[in-house]
Amino acid sequence: MQAADATRLQKEWEAKGSPPCEHPRLEKEYYLSAQTGDKVCTTCGEDFSPAELKKMGR
Repeated sequence: MQAADATRLQKEWEAKGSPPCEHPRLEKEYYLSAQTGDKVCTTCGEDFSPAELKKMGR
């Protein structure tokens, strides 16, 4: 998912009142055509670093 799309999802999620999200599906994040190393929730747009993913057990 492009970083700009993740930002759009985050804003839409905030407009809904930022309800809890279990982050059911994560995709690799890209900035232009380069991978950032992070993953993004396709539901709420939150991004996670590799260290955060490790803490989450994912």
